[in-house]
Amino acid sequence: MGDHTVQDLDKIQKIMENGNYEEARPLILKYLEEKPNDPLAIRLHGNTYAYTGYLGRAKKIWHDGLKLFPDNVDLIYNYALAHYLQGNLYLARKFWKKALKLSPEDSEIYFNLGQVARDEGSLKKAIYYWIQALKFKKDNVELMNNIGVAYASLNMYGKAALWYKRAVKQDKNYALAHFNLANALFEKGEYASAKDHAQTAARLDPASHMEPVALLTRKIAEKLEVKK
Repeated sequence: MGDHTVQDLDKIQKIMENGNYEEARPLILKYLEEKPNDPLAIRLHGNTYAYTGYLGRAKKIWHDGLKLFPDNVDLIYNYALAHYLQGNLYLARKFWKKALKLSPEDSEIYFNLGQVARDEGSLKKAIYYWIQALKFKKDNVELMNNIGVAYASLNMYGKAALWYKRAVKQDKNYALAHFNLANALFEKGEYASAKDHAQTAARLDPASHMEPVALLTRKIAEKLEVKK
């Protein structure tokens, strides 16, 4: 009998956490020789390929794992993610929905279903999924910002601004939400507030926002000049 234990798998995971996936792979294979039906080890084996540029190989490993463990949420999730990253939105949605039935309070699954809906152009459906995700992860500012972006894409700037405001209230240093809020407020004609949030975005992340903020500031100045 072999002596591979849970502690071995813990050590392997720590190696992977440091980004040493190729170093971890032979260790996982040795572990799987003794415990071929360990779903966590199967998932980690796939990860060693997924994170080193061999997503197709990872997908096959997870697919084979699902034959043994068809209701393992982690394997289903990763298999769906592989399809998503390869641009197969249909299968990504199909398997994330399956995962959701098994784990109906998983915020990440709702988030990803929202990403699929957005990519398919179904913005209202994306908003629905992201709002569901927020129920289980109430402080996720990325979700709030995404909902705002979706509403802005629908030209619903009032609702967009409300969600951006929630994001910056939760995280006052979230530069992207400040910038998006500035644009939404500009569209609403609230130029002073738009300028304030634009300047905040530029201060927090000048590398990303200095140039677009300068452009928005000029547009605000032009609007104010017309009002005179």
